[in-house]
Amino acid sequence: MPYLLLLLFVAYPIAEIITIVLLAKAIGTFWVVLWLIGAFFGGLLMLRHHKLAVGAALFGDLRSGRLTIHSLFAVARYYIAAVLLLLPGILGDVVALVLLLPWGKLAGKNAAPAAAGPYSSPNNASGDVIDGEYRQVKPDADRLKG
Repeated sequence: MPYLLLLLFVAYPIAEIITIVLLAKAIGTFWVVLWLIGAFFGGLLMLRHHKLAVGAALFGDLRSGRLTIHSLFAVARYYIAAVLLLLPGILGDVVALVLLLPWGKLAGKNAAPAAAGPYSSPNNASGDVIDGEYRQVKPDADRLKG
């Protein structure tokens, strides 16, 4: 097992270097360097601007009783993708982009509804409808004139 991990840590950088060299021959060095710089700054922006939003979303899920293992994996996938974008390499960028695909949103439509929390609707509605009452107010013509 330790040799397998050692092989992984040696094989991955070698595979990244080979991929970068082959892609640079195919499309040009300028475009590969531009891709690597753009991916680095994309990962950096992902890490900088997502910290507070993730914390607030997790806290909101915890407070409403909807904190699931799926929401924790979604956060982990996002951060792993951001770190992979920071590391130079085409293979890591491809894996990061696959991790950023909306897996839970596609599978969530067919999945069973989440457990009822204190803020969920009693009939497990999808959350698109807000019940409420309204009344129509007609403006007073005399007040508007003077």
